[in-house]
Amino acid sequence: MNMSYRRAYELRCHCAVLSVGGFFSDANRNKQQLGQLFNGSGSNQLASDFRLERFVGSRVQSIQFKMQKTVVNDLPEEPRINVKRFPRELLYLCAILLILVALVAGYSLWMMTQSTSSSNKGLHILDRSEWQGEPPSGKYPHLKLPVSNVIIHHTATEGCEREDVCIYRMQVIQAFHMKSLGWVDIGYNFLVGGDGQIYVGRGWHIQGQHVKGYGAISISIAFIGTFVNMEPPALQIEAAKRLMDEGVRLHRLQPDYHIYAHRQVSPTESPGQKLFELMKHWPRFAPDVTSLRLLSNSSLKFVTRPYWLAQPPTVPLNPLQLPVQSVRFVATNTQPCSTQAECIFRVRLLQSLHIESIGYKDINYNFVAAGDGNIYEGRGWDHSCQSPKDADHHQDSKELVVAFVGPSASNKKLALELIQQGIKLGHISKDYSLIDDSEES
Repeated sequence: MNMSYRRAYELRCHCAVLSVGGFFSDANRNKQQLGQLFNGSGSNQLASDFRLERFVGSRVQSIQFKMQKTVVNDLPEEPRINVKRFPRELLYLCAILLILVALVAGYSLWMMTQSTSSSNKGLHILDRSEWQGEPPSGKYPHLKLPVSNVIIHHTATEGCEREDVCIYRMQVIQAFHMKSLGWVDIGYNFLVGGDGQIYVGRGWHIQGQHVKGYGAISISIAFIGTFVNMEPPALQIEAAKRLMDEGVRLHRLQPDYHIYAHRQVSPTESPGQKLFELMKHWPRFAPDVTSLRLLSNSSLKFVTRPYWLAQPPTVPLNPLQLPVQSVRFVATNTQPCSTQAECIFRVRLLQSLHIESIGYKDINYNFVAAGDGNIYEGRGWDHSCQSPKDADHHQDSKELVVAFVGPSASNKKLALELIQQGIKLGHISKDYSLIDDSEES
């Protein structure tokens, strides 16, 4: 018994050494060491040794597990805390940024709303449906926005100071432009009534027919009324200025746009002497029209049939085949003219002579170059002239006739510029032939 107690005591000491020093790494190695201690013992001892071995093995594994767990628990906890806190801080930061962005967007929207309301303050615009305008009879080219030029007109009609009267004036003007002049719609982009309201004509996006050759590069604003001897009401002038400011805000007009009077680009009284004198004091008024004429590729002033009060043809005219192959210069054998009034009178006399005395369908010239420096439209680019009854040559449908009122030498320069413009427009062939009969007459 003493021997057994002794071995058990040695076994306990040995296990203690194993557990404290960490000498063994696994259970198999422990079994080998313990087997050597119990070598030579009986079967009872082997059974006891087996139980001790299981006991010691489990204790060793328990001690190793506890040691591993202790090592894990001894690791610093600070990195784990940082990993958990960092996403939360990032969420806080994102929330703050979203709040700031929302505040900035709200403030910007508020400023835009304030700007819109302040810019539109006092500006009342009536669209086509409000003044019961007729739909266009055809399509017309769009404007390339923003434009740099505004041309001011007057309608040469009676004025209006109430909305119902202005609406009536709008309907009359549109009917005149479409039925009498043959335009597809009212010719102006906007009209301003004496009631201080804006009436939409063709609007910002469609080219106007206010001045031939300038519809694609300008916006037309017409004052309803006649302002040769009287000034427009202050409400009317203020409304026109606010409309132009609105055009800049909407990016329909360039910020450095220029204002011109109708009379600067066409031989007419429009917009009336009194309104023209007021326009000279407007900040955007441009006294020099050279740059505008360069944009329109024209240095010529055309007086269209409505402006010289032409009679309509007695019967439909034959079309002119374009491009024409020849241009003929002829003299009218009339007295020269130097002012617009005189030249209009001469051209009207020529039309009456051709229709009533000679029996032509209309004035028998495509264009008339006059002494006031203007080109007067006869049959224009669209219709051919008739052959003179006493002439020895036949007028064909591919010939353009340009007549001179007064000495031909002073008007030939205008006629040659007209030919160059006709070539650019594709109305005259580049290899045209010129027949000058003006010196023979």
